Amino acid sequence: MFHKEREQEIMSILKAANGFVSVKQLCDTLFASESSIRRDLKALEQQGLVKRSYGGAVLENNYSNIVTFNHRTRQNVNAKREIAQKAAALIKDGDIIFLDQSSTAFYLAGELIDRSSLTVVTNNIEIMMLLSNSKIRLISSGGFLSDENRNCLIGGDAQRTFQNIYADVAFFSVKTVSENGAVTDCSPEEVVVRNAMLKNAAKKVLLCDSAKFGGKAPFKQCKLEDVDILISENDQAQYFAAYSDRVKLL
Repeated sequence: MFHKEREQEIMSILKAANGFVSVKQLCDTLFASESSIRRDLKALEQQGLVKRSYGGAVLENNYSNIVTFNHRTRQNVNAKREIAQKAAALIKDGDIIFLDQSSTAFYLAGELIDRSSLTVVTNNIEIMMLLSNSKIRLISSGGFLSDENRNCLIGGDAQRTFQNIYADVAFFSVKTVSENGAVTDCSPEEVVVRNAMLKNAAKKVLLCDSAKFGGKAPFKQCKLEDVDILISENDQAQYFAAYSDRVKLL
């Protein structure tokens, strides 16, 4: 297991424990040496995610909790529908597309139900259920269900699915786009899977309603300069799009 994967597993264990976890527990669970675990905890502490204590670590109080999928689907509904309609217009017959676990991607899937000559690859089980009665070729990423985001498949199997498929377009959303153009999220496990999507997609489209602009989340996904198209519902996006010379705004 690579150190970044171990860091993600450590965060999952700490969140599940809801308190102190010892170095020995982490060593036994992750089959890693004590020196490796201590290095991982030091790196997580430097990111402001955990606080080391004698023999173990606890989560920092400022860790950003993930909002449930059902709640997110009811937030900024009109904006997400407008964004989804704009995004659907980019999709051509025959395209292979990646859809992430976001609620905005779910709204985009709703715009595709009557399409047929498409392949959709996703780690969002709600999207799979939504499109199950369509004529779209649907590929599940596999993986295991996130403890915090129960619509989302994560882990090595999910990551490898996206690493082994090349897509025409990846549609994704995140927690925030910050004042300096950083695209950030609050789940390290989801960031890793989404990175695999972005790396293997010819075009990267960020779906971002205006409520996400100007915030801050602990994990870096990418920068706006890494994105091909930014889709939002109002003119506020123009300010943030200015951080990139290449991003196209819709």
